[in-house]
Amino acid sequence: MQVQASAVASPAGYGQTVGTQGQVVVAPVASATDVGSAWTEHTAPSGVKYYYNSITKESSYDKPDSWKTQDASTAAVVSHANGTTATAQTPTITTPTRANQMQEATTSVKKSSWTAYVDKSSGKTYYSDGTTTTWDKPDDFEEVDASTLKSSKKKVRAESSSDLDSEMPKKKKKKKDRKSKGDVDVIPVYNNKAEAVAAFKGLLLAKDISPTTKWNDVVKACSGDGRWEACATVGERKQALAEYQTKRANELRETRRKEMMRAKDAFNKLLTDVLPTVRGFSSTSSRFSDIRDALSKDDRFYVLEEEHTREELFYDFVEELRKREERNKRSKKRDAKDSFIKFLKDREETGALTFAST
Repeated sequence: MQVQASAVASPAGYGQTVGTQGQVVVAPVASATDVGSAWTEHTAPSGVKYYYNSITKESSYDKPDSWKTQDASTAAVVSHANGTTATAQTPTITTPTRANQMQEATTSVKKSSWTAYVDKSSGKTYYSDGTTTTWDKPDDFEEVDASTLKSSKKKVRAESSSDLDSEMPKKKKKKKDRKSKGDVDVIPVYNNKAEAVAAFKGLLLAKDISPTTKWNDVVKACSGDGRWEACATVGERKQALAEYQTKRANELRETRRKEMMRAKDAFNKLLTDVLPTVRGFSSTSSRFSDIRDALSKDDRFYVLEEEHTREELFYDFVEELRKREERNKRSKKRDAKDSFIKFLKDREETGALTFAST
C-alpha cells in the first residue's frame, strides 16, 4: 500500500513533507518576489505569446501581475522623461517557422481542439487549444499513429524543400546546372582493340608520362580522363603502359643522341674555324688548356655542358688533324717521286738521257 506524502507544520519560510518511508523533508518555500520573477515569455507555434512560471509550473496567456506592475513603472519613467504619455502597443504575432511545423508534425496531430507542441527552450511538451495552454495532457487529446506521423513528416519536409528551392537565387541554380552538365564524362567508342590501346597510349603521351613513372602515379594523373577506360582491365592498362614506356625510352634516347651529335658538330666546326687562327697552335704539341681561352669567346663553345666532353672532342679533333697532316705529307712525297721518275722517262725517250749520261 502506497503512502501519500502529507504536509506538516514547519517554520516560517519552509515547508515539510512526509515521504513514503516516514522521513520528514524540509524544502524552502518560494517567496512572492521569487514567484513573480520566475515568469518567462514564450511564443507558441500558432504565433500566440504565453507566459510560463518555472516555480509554480503554471502557464497563462495573460501577462503576470508582476510584469504589469513592472511595465507600468517603466512606462511612467519613459513618459516622465519624454514629456509624453505612454501608449499601449499591440503585440506582434510571429509566423510559425518550419522548425515549429516539424516539431508539431513529429509530436502529434490534432484529433480534437487540442494540439501538442514542444518548447524549444526546455524541450518539454505542452498542449494548446488556441485559448488555453497547459503542460498537462488533456483527457480528450489523442496521440497520432505511426502511419499518420510518417505522412505528416514527409509533407512538412516536402513543403520545406520546395520553399528552399524557390528561395534559391537563379544565378546559383544555373551555375549548379552548368556544373552538373560539365561533370558528365562521355566515354568514346572505339572500333577495335588496337584503336583503344592507341587511344590509351595517346593519353599517356598527352600527360607526359615518363619511362620511369610508377603505376600509382600514372593512375593519379590519368584516371580522370575518358581515354583511361579505353582499356577495359587493369592488366591491359599495365601492358599498354609497359609498351609505351619502352618505346618512349628509345625515342628519348635517340633524341638525346641526335642532340649530342648536333652539339659535337657545332663544336668541331668551332675548332675548324678558330684553331688555324691561333698563334702557336700545333697538332702535335698544343694542349686544351692552352687553347681554351680562345675557344670560349665563341657561343658554340657552350653547346656542350660538360668540360671533359669539350676536352675529349678537342683531342680527338687534334689527333685527326695530325693524321691528316701526315697523310698530306706522305702524299706530297709520293707525288714528288712520281714526277721525278716521269721526268727521267721522258728524257730517255727523246735520247737526251742514256746510260752513259749517268
